[in-house]
Amino acid sequence: MKPAGWLAALLMGMGAAMAGETDLFADDETTIELDSGEETLEPGGEAEGADLFGEVEETSSPTPAPFPVKLGGDVGLEYRFFHDHGLDSGMDYHHNFSFYLQPEFSYRSGRHRFRFKPFWRYDQHDSRRTHFDIRELVWQGSWDKWTVHAGIDKVFWGVTESRHTVDIINQTDLIENTDTEDKLGQPMLRIDYSDLRWGTVSAFYLPVSRKRTYPGKHGRLRPPLPITASVDHDGNADPTHPDFALRWARTFGYWDVGLTYFHGVTRRPRFRLQFDEFFRPVSLRPVYEVIDQVSLDVQGVTGNWLWKFEGFHRAGQGTTFQQLTAGFEYTFSGVFGTGADWGFLMEFLYDNRENQLPLLNFVPFEKDIFVGTRLALNDVQSTELLAGAIMDFDTGTTSYNIEASRRFGEHWKVYLEMRGFVNTDPKDAGYVFRKENYLQAELQYYF
Repeated sequence: MKPAGWLAALLMGMGAAMAGETDLFADDETTIELDSGEETLEPGGEAEGADLFGEVEETSSPTPAPFPVKLGGDVGLEYRFFHDHGLDSGMDYHHNFSFYLQPEFSYRSGRHRFRFKPFWRYDQHDSRRTHFDIRELVWQGSWDKWTVHAGIDKVFWGVTESRHTVDIINQTDLIENTDTEDKLGQPMLRIDYSDLRWGTVSAFYLPVSRKRTYPGKHGRLRPPLPITASVDHDGNADPTHPDFALRWARTFGYWDVGLTYFHGVTRRPRFRLQFDEFFRPVSLRPVYEVIDQVSLDVQGVTGNWLWKFEGFHRAGQGTTFQQLTAGFEYTFSGVFGTGADWGFLMEFLYDNRENQLPLLNFVPFEKDIFVGTRLALNDVQSTELLAGAIMDFDTGTTSYNIEASRRFGEHWKVYLEMRGFVNTDPKDAGYVFRKENYLQAELQYYF
């Protein structure tokens, strides 16, 4: 079979398997490095120490080629403590344990590379958070300026810290974490063309769209009304709707610029209220639509300043609207007489849609400001701290986030996290999460 034939067969097979999300994904951000695929000559393979006027003497044997198969991954034990009981009867607990396993298998031979990264988590209370996903199952081939990816893959776009405005290829795995940085694997065919003069152009064909995962009835960090696992698709939206994306990225001196067009099923649905026979609201049902989106992301460095911008124009979800996140990070190097870096961040978040009923079509971060700090000790243990808060200009509702991590030895890492809301206003959607403040500790092992 020709390459084009088996690529098409691979994508069609994955699309059929994942469209209904029945068995493997029932009831429910990685940048790909480009490989040139060119082999390099090891210096140990040539004779060394040769006499200028004599015969060449071989003093060492050729260096053996690296083993093409690599096995690795990570496992983690997580504990969450919730200060209050939730607002729903299924959320009446303080303690929650979970465990995850994420092995990784990779194979490389010449211009070809294959990666397989499954993911599985078990959760003590939330049956939906106990789930399995294939994060990556992808073949990559490189020929001069061209690179092709086919399979289940992950792609991340964006430069800002508080919100990933332009990131749209992969669906968010919201039952993993509310920071929207965990993503579901996305079936795709991706073709990249890179040129030092013109930049990189990437074309994406996405045969299947994934639905976003939400906590179940006994899950935490959800509104009092549970979100149904079943969804609606309006218009010509469909799980097998063919999505397309085209992206151009280029570096201009100290500035990185990316311009993207996306046509397909939105990754962030709206909601409809579901009622019982007595017309009482009992749940929220996600609604997906087909959108057209043009986005721009820019990042630049001037001295100690790092400038960031992300924004898009979208049509297809009601009235056309625009959204942006922009700000800066200023870093002090060598603070406290050490090699540590201490940075201060500030970003403005804006969305020009009008707020409607809370939870249904509520607009998060309509006009908000993010302030944060980042500390990197740059030590052997890679000790890092990130803390920040987002405040709504109109209501004063504030969400906070603190993350810290440190490695121990060659394989262990401790990760701490604290999230929650303060000063919540009843008119703000954050009000329904006022009892969801939590502290998390996680022990991770990398192998």
